[in-house]
Amino acid sequence: MIFMTKKLHPLSQRKIIKIIENNGFRIARLHAHITFKKTAEDGKVLTTWVLHHKNVTLFVLKCIIRQTCKPLEEFY
Repeated sequence: MIFMTKKLHPLSQRKIIKIIENNGFRIARLHAHITFKKTAEDGKVLTTWVLHHKNVTLFVLKCIIRQTCKPLEEFY
């Protein structure tokens, strides 16, 4: 039996924004980057940013995943 694992791929800026907004993040600032913030249930403020690029690289996508504390599966 062969198990297939999904690989993370670069995503469009629109798709990433849709994912993080669906998880309760709201735009806090529009500048060189779009900054999103959310207050977690434990009172911790989570902050992430999305570049103004058509596609977001894997490096930046992994940073966003880590900063939002969301499961990797939501970004496939």
